[in-house]
Amino acid sequence: MHFNQHIAKSLIMLLVGISGMSCHQASSNTGNLQTAEIQTEKETHLFQDKSKPASHLDVKFTYITDGKDVRMKDSLNRLLTEKALGEKYRLLPAAEAVEQYATDYGKTYCNDLESTYLDDVKDVEEEVVKGWYSYEESIESAIERYDKNLLVYRVNTYDYTGGPHGIYGSLYTNIDLHTLRVIQLKDLFRPSYEAELTTLICQQLMKDVEVDNMEELQELGYGYMEAITPTENFIIQKDGILFVYNIYEIAPYALGITSVLVPYDALKPLLNIDYLIIKEQL
Repeated sequence: MHFNQHIAKSLIMLLVGISGMSCHQASSNTGNLQTAEIQTEKETHLFQDKSKPASHLDVKFTYITDGKDVRMKDSLNRLLTEKALGEKYRLLPAAEAVEQYATDYGKTYCNDLESTYLDDVKDVEEEVVKGWYSYEESIESAIERYDKNLLVYRVNTYDYTGGPHGIYGSLYTNIDLHTLRVIQLKDLFRPSYEAELTTLICQQLMKDVEVDNMEELQELGYGYMEAITPTENFIIQKDGILFVYNIYEIAPYALGITSVLVPYDALKPLLNIDYLIIKEQL
């Protein structure tokens, strides 16, 4: 996630197509969508002075370049842009959205920190202060899965704003290409599913980390900070639903991202089998 801090450049390049993603062009998948990646890397120094601290931004943004339906392509790109860069940029064309995001990130960094930096260097050695003000951010998005009416979009993020470590995470959006809606847990499961699904997730997590009960699970750190409940950050996979908990959500930083795959065999009593996306998985 870290960037080479001696590199000072800002570039945008278009990489048409993604290796290993030939399935995106398969006619059996709704929309026959094709993708590309826009990449930008930018370094911004406080006071536009290369002797001062800098922010380092790296963005790799995957979007839809073509498909059978222009309206589908445009709707999806608005959604993907919002998930990767934020709602502010959702109506901009992909390259413009990435460029604007990079510009805004640099401006915000300078506006927020220049005055406090000057205050700090009055009292602390400047080389020490530089470490406090050297920020990093990366955003990397990709198509995780494209199968029939399902498209899963992943956004990996990393953010360092001083302190002992940065914050990283993975966010997933499951999209129903038949309706162009974001899929939620309530679409996948029958009413009043929450308690039983919570039990299944906890049981699978205990199996994964090889403990026998919730007390032992908590002793490891899981569920100690926040109760373990079903998360909307999930991936609809071929063999089950993968629930993804980022750092600090159900466990301390040291345990990293926690992923729990609950197989369809265990989920079947709870599933909404009339929902098209579920039908395509079973």
